[in-house]
Amino acid sequence: MNTKPIPIIITLAAAFISCIMSIVQDVSFAVFVTRFAVVVFIFMTLGTIIKMVLDYSFKVMEPPETMDEETPDISSIMADDEIEETESDTEDYSPEPEEGN
Repeated sequence: MNTKPIPIIITLAAAFISCIMSIVQDVSFAVFVTRFAVVVFIFMTLGTIIKMVLDYSFKVMEPPETMDEETPDISSIMADDEIEETESDTEDYSPEPEEGN
C-alpha cells in the first residue's frame, strides 16, 4: 500500500482547519503564525507515526514468499542469450534491393 502521502494529507487538513479557525477568531498575525507552526509540527509528527504503523502492519500482513519456485540458473540464461544471438546472425539481411530480370 502506498502510504507516502498520508503525513502530508493529515498536515494539510489540520493546517487548513487551523487557518479557518484563526480567521474566524480574528487573531493577530503573531498568534496566527504561532498556531500554524505548532499545528503543522504536531500533525506532521502524528502523520509520520501513523504512516510508520501502517507500513509495519501491512508488512506483517503480507504472506511470506515461498521458495518453492526455483530460480533460473545464470548459465541457462546466458545460454539462451547466445542462442538468440546466433539465430539473428544467420538470417540474411541484404541492404541492397534485389534486381529482377
